[in-house]
Amino acid sequence: MSLRVTSPSAELVRRGRESLDFARSQMPVLDAIQAEAAVNRPLEGHRISGCIHLTKETGVLVELLLAAGAEVAWTGGDEVSTQDDVAAALADQGVRVFGRRGITTRQVEEAAAEALTAFPSGPTLVLDNGSRLIETVLGDRDRFPELLAATEKTTEGSRRVREWNRQGRLDFPVVTVNDIVTKWEVDNTYGTGQSTVDGILRATGALIAGKRFVVVGFGHVGRGVALRAAGLGARVIVTCRSATTAVQARLAGYEVLPLRQAAAVADILCTATGYPDVVRGHHLDLLPSGAVLCNTGHSVTEINLAELQARTEEVREVRPHVRRHVLAGGRYVDLLSGGGLVNLDAAEGNPSEVMDVTFANQALAALRLGRDAAALQPGLHEVSGEQDQEVARRKLVAMGIDYDGTE
Repeated sequence: MSLRVTSPSAELVRRGRESLDFARSQMPVLDAIQAEAAVNRPLEGHRISGCIHLTKETGVLVELLLAAGAEVAWTGGDEVSTQDDVAAALADQGVRVFGRRGITTRQVEEAAAEALTAFPSGPTLVLDNGSRLIETVLGDRDRFPELLAATEKTTEGSRRVREWNRQGRLDFPVVTVNDIVTKWEVDNTYGTGQSTVDGILRATGALIAGKRFVVVGFGHVGRGVALRAAGLGARVIVTCRSATTAVQARLAGYEVLPLRQAAAVADILCTATGYPDVVRGHHLDLLPSGAVLCNTGHSVTEINLAELQARTEEVREVRPHVRRHVLAGGRYVDLLSGGGLVNLDAAEGNPSEVMDVTFANQALAALRLGRDAAALQPGLHEVSGEQDQEVARRKLVAMGIDYDGTE
């Protein structure tokens, strides 16, 4: 059965329209880019398949692509991130939307496959999050002969794209919209850091002050989570595999421990690595009774849920977004958002003001590909430092902030 959103109710469309309008009011940079693109229509004739969390902010990006002339198919690419009202409002505008909130991991894959094959001749451009669609294309290139280029916006997805490029597998250009200051620092550190702690608070109602808050991973997302948790008075402990990031965490004032030691004292444990199976059964065996376990890294893979289930004697839904796993001897851990992305499930994802910057970069990359994809060499391409600076300048203007560079 297809996962396409069809015939949404008028009420759901109305609510989605309100959500999109609210997000747009907080995204002046993206709104200005859309106004320019609506005149020039650089995506006229293009067919875009996208796989990025379908929040109200992503919806504003999709509306920009429509205004620029593209046909669009979209999926959220995650079990919990799709906002159904936004999906309804976009479907009402003719976007081919696949998936809904609360689907299974298998259905996530099915929805992604439908989005990628939504057009009879396939997409001409792909906008990806985690490189799911790009991987599918590389595995069956003959099915997508008209694909010209793609973008990838995540740290883990960019890592995979770089590996494929080293292997010589990329026979079309892929622009990574991740390794720039306005993405790493604004989105990952300040955006995801805040929205993750927001999700934990909404789900649990817990007092953070005084708690031993273990952050697994100290990349840009992990740093943001640690910063916000510490700001609320948590005793932050960082675990990481890299010596350089361990030094950074220590110099930032956090305790640094191996995960096996940190797990044994954790009141709250949050993964933020982008890698699968970071928390395994032997870590779960060490968690104190009552520990809160959550993930803000990538999909539902960072916590090994099969090994948690194997140790579980009873599961209770004690609050929305909180599943209590009762283990041997009456010990229990509270799993948030089913191990999925807590900031997108229990909260609303990153603030609109943050995604204004990220999606401005995404939009500019897509618009450039609409004009120039045929002229780009196959392989990996980075967003230029000039574009990074331009997006930052636009954001400062929107915020009414002067700085020395404006003189």
